[in-house]
Amino acid sequence: MDWSKAKTILIVAFIITNILLIYVFIGEKGIEEPTLKEDFIGNVEKLLKDKDIYLATEIPTDMPYLNTMNVSYENMTIDDLNRLFFENKGILVKDGDAFSQIVKEKESVVIINNKLILYENKNDEKTFKNIDRNQAIQIAEEFLKEKNIDTSDMELTFIKEENDTFYIEYSKLYNGVFVERAYTNFQIDGRGVKRFERVWLIVEDLGETEIYISTAPKAILALLDMEDVYGKTIENISLCYYFDPQKHDYLEEPGEAKQGKAIPAWRIQFQDGYKVFIDDY
Repeated sequence: MDWSKAKTILIVAFIITNILLIYVFIGEKGIEEPTLKEDFIGNVEKLLKDKDIYLATEIPTDMPYLNTMNVSYENMTIDDLNRLFFENKGILVKDGDAFSQIVKEKESVVIINNKLILYENKNDEKTFKNIDRNQAIQIAEEFLKEKNIDTSDMELTFIKEENDTFYIEYSKLYNGVFVERAYTNFQIDGRGVKRFERVWLIVEDLGETEIYISTAPKAILALLDMEDVYGKTIENISLCYYFDPQKHDYLEEPGEAKQGKAIPAWRIQFQDGYKVFIDDY
């Protein structure tokens, strides 16, 4: 037997075994992410405070990823809206590709680009007195039920009262994750629903590839350059699916977008309802 050759083979085998053990060890332990360490997060919080940006929530410390998502806009025709809002008794004022309107007495419904629905109630008669938060939510939810609008993928994410009017926002959820920018908004006062506004997204399917983005502590550093959030308080930081036509296939005509890809992003909501989306890779 060639002991010299055998010795060489054993040494190589030993080296390969050690490499495999190191690989397994790293795989089990995970690679440390410096932007998730306490010192880094502490510095982020200090930098935010220096800009009068405050935290009323914890900064997420997981490695963020989602699959891509194909979405399309909810599409209702002017005939659908006439049936849902006015039992087919509304008067068609304008019927166009970009703008259509139906009117019934002092109520009206407008649909813009086949996606943005606006309902307004200009009646002066007050139906409700001394509305509180819970009653305002109940009025909104009864309105949705009456109009046969599915609420299974909706979550109340903001409500405030100002000048005897409640402002309510519902956001879209998919398997517990927000899908932006889809919203259903209400203005509610003594007459009931004063204004209703809705742009909704339909989930078509999910892509197979997992897309990782920057950690939350690193991503929210982008707020330091946004003067419009100075003086605000962050209420929620969460990963979301984010569809913005201006950033994808509809740069020149975002209003013409009918479908596209929603990508992972950080959704940052402030206490006043203002939201920022950061899709930093």
